[in-house]
Amino acid sequence: MPHYRTTVGAEGIITLPAALRKRLKIAEGCEVEFYLSLEGDVFFHAITEKAKDWRGMYETEVRSPPVSIREMDQAVGDALVEDDRRIRRQASPKRPRHRRTAAE
Repeated sequence: MPHYRTTVGAEGIITLPAALRKRLKIAEGCEVEFYLSLEGDVFFHAITEKAKDWRGMYETEVRSPPVSIREMDQAVGDALVEDDRRIRRQASPKRPRHRRTAAE
């Protein structure tokens, strides 16, 4: 695991080493978030891209007009009914057939 070390400067300012900035694509003005775990570990996340920059990267289906709340509710209800039927079919006890004994 790569290791980077720096010193805290005046007023708590931390300068990230150049190699780390390059590896994480952190440029001047990038936002950085810090997380503190319950164990006391500190993690940080650099926000280097915006969602608008992802436009065109993924194929999407555009519906016109968009799906209504009623259509969404109907689709969810249909899926639940089908799941319930499938679960009941799988869980239904099978009737034992009359089996012949070895003496028969």
